[in-house]
Amino acid sequence: MGFLLPAWNKRRRFVFAPVRTAKHCQIMPITKPPTEPRLSESDVQAYADGMLDPERAASVATYLKSRPDEADRVAFYGRLNWQMQNTFHEADNEQAPQAPAPVRRMSRRSLRALVIAAVVALAVAATAIFAFDISDSALDNASMMALEQAVAAQEMASGAIGYESSTAVLASAPDLSSVGFHPVARREMSVGPFASATEFVYRNRGGEAAVLLVAPGLFAHPQPQWKARRVGTSRLLAWTARGKRYVLAGRAKTRGLMLAADLMTRS
Repeated sequence: MGFLLPAWNKRRRFVFAPVRTAKHCQIMPITKPPTEPRLSESDVQAYADGMLDPERAASVATYLKSRPDEADRVAFYGRLNWQMQNTFHEADNEQAPQAPAPVRRMSRRSLRALVIAAVVALAVAATAIFAFDISDSALDNASMMALEQAVAAQEMASGAIGYESSTAVLASAPDLSSVGFHPVARREMSVGPFASATEFVYRNRGGEAAVLLVAPGLFAHPQPQWKARRVGTSRLLAWTARGKRYVLAGRAKTRGLMLAADLMTRS
Protein backbone atom coordinates (compact mmCIF):
# COMPACT_ATOMS: atom_id res chain seq x y z
CA MET A 1 0.00 0.00 0.00
CA GLY A 2 1.57 3.05 -1.19
CA PHE A 3 1.55 6.44 0.41
CA LEU A 4 0.35 9.57 -1.34
CA LEU A 5 2.89 12.38 -1.37
CA PRO A 6 1.85 16.02 -1.14
CA ALA A 7 1.85 18.03 -4.34
CA TRP A 8 4.83 20.04 -3.28
CA ASN A 9 6.79 16.91 -2.63
CA LYS A 10 6.43 15.55 -6.13
CA ARG A 11 9.60 15.01 -8.08
CA ARG A 12 10.31 17.65 -10.70
CA ARG A 13 11.30 16.72 -14.23
CA PHE A 14 13.84 18.94 -15.94
CA VAL A 15 13.71 19.29 -19.72
CA PHE A 16 16.97 20.35 -21.28
CA ALA A 17 16.79 22.29 -24.60
CA PRO A 18 19.46 21.53 -27.11
CA VAL A 19 22.26 24.11 -27.21
CA ARG A 20 22.63 25.84 -30.54
CA THR A 21 26.14 26.44 -31.68
CA ALA A 22 27.47 28.98 -34.17
CA LYS A 23 27.11 26.26 -36.68
CA HIS A 24 23.34 26.44 -36.43
CA CYS A 25 23.09 30.37 -35.96
CA GLN A 26 23.33 33.00 -38.66
CA ILE A 27 25.26 36.10 -37.45
CA MET A 28 23.95 39.49 -38.86
CA PRO A 29 26.70 41.67 -40.36
CA ILE A 30 27.40 45.01 -38.56
CA THR A 31 27.06 48.07 -40.78
CA LYS A 32 30.02 50.43 -40.43
CA PRO A 33 29.38 54.19 -40.29
CA PRO A 34 30.35 56.13 -43.40
CA THR A 35 33.96 57.12 -43.47
CA GLU A 36 33.22 60.61 -44.95
CA PRO A 37 30.84 62.86 -42.97
CA ARG A 38 28.69 65.53 -44.61
CA LEU A 39 30.73 68.53 -45.74
CA SER A 40 30.63 71.59 -43.50
CA GLU A 41 30.13 75.13 -44.79
CA SER A 42 33.80 75.93 -44.20
CA ASP A 43 34.85 72.87 -46.26
CA VAL A 44 32.49 73.83 -49.08
CA GLN A 45 33.71 77.43 -49.24
CA ALA A 46 37.36 76.46 -48.94
CA TYR A 47 37.01 73.87 -51.70
CA ALA A 48 35.18 76.37 -53.94
CA ASP A 49 37.90 78.98 -53.28
CA GLY A 50 40.68 76.45 -53.94
CA MET A 51 42.07 76.90 -50.42
CA LEU A 52 42.22 73.22 -49.38
CA ASP A 53 45.47 71.29 -49.35
CA PRO A 54 45.83 68.72 -52.17
CA GLU A 55 45.18 65.68 -49.97
CA ARG A 56 42.02 67.13 -48.46
CA ALA A 57 40.87 68.44 -51.85
CA ALA A 58 41.25 64.94 -53.38
CA SER A 59 39.25 63.44 -50.52
CA VAL A 60 36.47 66.01 -50.98
CA ALA A 61 36.41 65.40 -54.73
CA THR A 62 35.99 61.67 -54.15
CA TYR A 63 33.21 62.35 -51.70
CA LEU A 64 31.37 64.67 -54.15
CA LYS A 65 31.33 62.00 -56.83
CA SER A 66 29.08 59.90 -54.62
CA ARG A 67 26.99 62.81 -53.34
CA PRO A 68 25.34 64.79 -56.20
CA ASP A 69 23.51 67.06 -53.74
CA GLU A 70 26.77 68.13 -52.13
CA ALA A 71 28.35 68.57 -55.57
CA ASP A 72 25.52 70.97 -56.53
CA ARG A 73 26.13 72.97 -53.36
CA VAL A 74 29.85 73.30 -54.13
CA ALA A 75 29.09 74.29 -57.74
CA PHE A 76 26.74 77.02 -56.49
CA TYR A 77 29.47 78.53 -54.31
CA GLY A 78 31.89 78.37 -57.23
CA ARG A 79 29.53 80.38 -59.46
CA LEU A 80 28.93 82.89 -56.67
CA ASN A 81 32.68 83.40 -56.17
CA TRP A 82 33.16 83.92 -59.91
CA GLN A 83 30.46 86.61 -60.04
CA MET A 84 31.90 88.42 -57.01
CA GLN A 85 35.42 88.40 -58.46
CA ASN A 86 34.19 89.87 -61.76
CA THR A 87 32.31 92.58 -59.89
CA PHE A 88 35.36 93.59 -57.87
CA HIS A 89 37.57 93.60 -60.98
CA GLU A 90 35.20 96.00 -62.75
CA ALA A 91 35.13 98.25 -59.70
CA ASP A 92 38.95 98.27 -59.57
CA ASN A 93 39.13 99.41 -63.21
CA GLU A 94 37.04 102.46 -62.43
CA GLN A 95 38.68 105.46 -60.89
CA ALA A 96 38.16 105.29 -57.17
CA PRO A 97 36.78 108.51 -55.70
CA GLN A 98 39.18 110.44 -53.57
CA ALA A 99 38.65 110.03 -49.89
CA PRO A 100 37.51 113.22 -48.21
CA ALA A 101 40.21 115.04 -46.35
CA PRO A 102 40.02 114.53 -42.63
CA VAL A 103 38.33 117.38 -40.85
CA ARG A 104 40.60 119.02 -38.41
CA ARG A 105 39.10 120.48 -35.30
CA MET A 106 40.25 124.01 -34.64
CA SER A 107 41.65 124.89 -31.30
CA ARG A 108 40.16 127.66 -29.21
CA ARG A 109 43.05 129.94 -30.09
CA SER A 110 42.54 129.39 -33.82
CA LEU A 111 38.79 129.90 -33.49
CA ARG A 112 39.34 133.12 -31.53
CA ALA A 113 41.77 134.38 -34.19
CA LEU A 114 39.28 133.55 -36.92
CA VAL A 115 36.49 135.44 -35.14
CA ILE A 116 38.73 138.48 -34.63
CA ALA A 117 39.74 138.44 -38.30
CA ALA A 118 36.09 138.27 -39.36
CA VAL A 119 35.17 141.21 -37.10
CA VAL A 120 38.09 143.26 -38.44
CA ALA A 121 37.08 142.44 -42.02
CA LEU A 122 33.51 143.55 -41.36
CA ALA A 123 34.74 146.76 -39.76
CA VAL A 124 36.99 147.49 -42.73
CA ALA A 125 34.14 146.77 -45.14
CA ALA A 126 31.77 149.05 -43.23
CA THR A 127 34.40 151.80 -43.14
CA ALA A 128 34.98 151.42 -46.87
CA ILE A 129 31.25 151.67 -47.55
CA PHE A 130 30.94 154.88 -45.56
CA ALA A 131 34.19 156.26 -47.00
CA PHE A 132 33.22 155.69 -50.61
CA ASP A 133 29.57 156.60 -50.13
CA ILE A 134 28.71 160.13 -51.19
CA SER A 135 26.06 162.04 -49.31
CA ASP A 136 23.47 164.16 -51.09
CA SER A 137 24.77 167.34 -49.52
CA ALA A 138 28.36 166.59 -50.57
CA LEU A 139 27.26 165.99 -54.14
CA ASP A 140 25.12 169.14 -54.18
CA ASN A 141 27.97 171.26 -52.81
CA ALA A 142 30.38 169.86 -55.40
CA SER A 143 27.85 170.60 -58.19
CA MET A 144 27.37 174.20 -57.05
CA MET A 145 31.13 174.75 -56.79
CA ALA A 146 31.69 173.32 -60.26
CA LEU A 147 28.87 175.47 -61.69
CA GLU A 148 30.28 178.65 -60.22
CA GLN A 149 33.72 177.90 -61.64
CA ALA A 150 32.26 177.11 -65.06
CA VAL A 151 30.21 180.31 -65.09
CA ALA A 152 33.21 182.40 -64.00
CA ALA A 153 35.60 180.86 -66.55
CA GLN A 154 35.51 182.47 -69.96
CA GLU A 155 37.46 179.67 -71.63
CA MET A 156 37.75 176.08 -70.41
CA ALA A 157 41.25 175.51 -71.82
CA SER A 158 43.18 172.30 -71.22
CA GLY A 159 45.06 172.43 -67.95
CA ALA A 160 43.00 175.29 -66.47
CA ILE A 161 42.02 174.22 -62.95
CA GLY A 162 42.51 170.59 -63.97
CA TYR A 163 40.14 170.68 -66.97
CA GLU A 164 40.72 168.76 -70.20
CA SER A 165 39.09 169.71 -73.46
CA SER A 166 40.59 167.41 -76.09
CA THR A 167 38.31 165.63 -78.51
CA ALA A 168 39.33 162.20 -77.20
CA VAL A 169 38.52 163.19 -73.62
CA LEU A 170 35.16 164.77 -74.48
CA ALA A 171 34.09 161.65 -76.42
CA SER A 172 32.99 160.06 -73.12
CA ALA A 173 30.55 162.92 -72.34
CA PRO A 174 26.83 162.13 -72.73
CA ASP A 175 25.49 163.47 -76.01
CA LEU A 176 23.10 166.37 -75.32
CA SER A 177 23.40 168.03 -78.72
CA SER A 178 19.76 167.31 -79.55
CA VAL A 179 18.69 169.76 -76.82
CA GLY A 180 21.36 172.33 -77.66
CA PHE A 181 24.19 171.48 -75.22
CA HIS A 182 27.78 170.67 -76.27
CA PRO A 183 30.62 169.51 -73.97
CA VAL A 184 33.54 171.88 -73.65
CA ALA A 185 35.61 170.44 -70.76
CA ARG A 186 36.03 167.56 -68.38
CA ARG A 187 37.84 166.91 -65.10
CA GLU A 188 37.90 164.63 -62.05
CA MET A 189 36.99 166.30 -58.78
CA SER A 190 37.03 165.02 -55.20
CA VAL A 191 33.69 164.74 -53.40
CA GLY A 192 34.86 162.87 -50.30
CA PRO A 193 37.88 161.37 -48.52
CA PHE A 194 38.04 158.41 -50.89
CA ALA A 195 35.42 159.30 -53.52
CA SER A 196 35.57 161.31 -56.70
CA ALA A 197 33.17 162.35 -59.45
CA THR A 198 33.56 163.10 -63.12
CA GLU A 199 32.57 166.63 -64.11
CA PHE A 200 31.45 167.56 -67.61
CA VAL A 201 31.01 171.24 -68.51
CA TYR A 202 28.44 172.05 -71.23
CA ARG A 203 27.38 175.25 -72.95
CA ASN A 204 24.19 175.87 -74.87
CA ARG A 205 23.75 177.94 -78.01
CA GLY A 206 23.49 181.08 -75.92
CA GLY A 207 26.80 180.37 -74.17
CA GLU A 208 25.15 179.52 -70.84
CA ALA A 209 27.01 177.00 -68.75
CA ALA A 210 25.68 173.74 -67.28
CA VAL A 211 27.61 171.18 -65.26
CA LEU A 212 26.98 167.43 -65.11
CA LEU A 213 28.47 165.46 -62.22
CA VAL A 214 28.62 161.65 -62.47
CA ALA A 215 29.54 159.80 -59.26
CA PRO A 216 29.48 156.11 -58.25
CA GLY A 217 26.29 155.09 -56.47
CA LEU A 218 26.54 151.35 -55.83
CA PHE A 219 24.68 151.64 -52.53
CA ALA A 220 22.30 154.42 -53.58
CA HIS A 221 18.60 153.73 -54.00
CA PRO A 222 17.63 153.73 -57.72
CA GLN A 223 15.84 156.92 -58.76
CA PRO A 224 15.38 156.88 -62.55
CA GLN A 225 13.22 160.03 -62.60
CA TRP A 226 15.04 163.29 -61.90
CA LYS A 227 14.13 165.54 -58.98
CA ALA A 228 14.76 169.27 -58.96
CA ARG A 229 16.12 171.38 -56.10
CA ARG A 230 16.47 175.14 -56.08
CA VAL A 231 19.56 176.67 -54.51
CA GLY A 232 19.38 180.45 -54.76
CA THR A 233 19.44 181.37 -58.45
CA SER A 234 20.60 177.88 -59.45
CA ARG A 235 18.74 174.66 -60.11
CA LEU A 236 19.97 171.12 -59.39
CA LEU A 237 18.42 168.12 -61.17
CA ALA A 238 19.43 164.78 -59.57
CA TRP A 239 18.73 161.10 -60.32
CA THR A 240 20.30 157.65 -59.84
CA ALA A 241 20.46 154.96 -62.53
CA ARG A 242 22.59 151.90 -63.40
CA GLY A 243 24.73 152.22 -60.26
CA LYS A 244 25.61 155.87 -60.85
CA ARG A 245 24.43 159.16 -59.40
CA TYR A 246 23.87 162.19 -61.64
CA VAL A 247 23.48 165.89 -60.83
CA LEU A 248 22.87 168.41 -63.61
CA ALA A 249 23.42 171.98 -62.35
CA GLY A 250 22.72 175.30 -64.05
CA ARG A 251 21.15 178.66 -63.54
CA ALA A 252 17.39 178.54 -63.08
CA LYS A 253 16.89 180.48 -66.34
CA THR A 254 19.31 178.39 -68.42
CA ARG A 255 17.54 177.22 -71.56
CA GLY A 256 17.24 173.49 -72.21
CA LEU A 257 18.36 172.41 -68.70
CA MET A 258 15.28 170.32 -67.95
CA LEU A 259 15.18 169.00 -71.52
CA ALA A 260 18.75 167.73 -71.03
CA ALA A 261 17.69 165.96 -67.83
CA ASP A 262 14.70 164.42 -69.62
CA LEU A 263 16.94 163.20 -72.42
CA MET A 264 19.36 161.49 -70.05
CA THR A 265 16.69 159.83 -67.90
CA ARG A 266 14.90 158.44 -70.96
CA SER A 267 18.06 156.84 -72.42
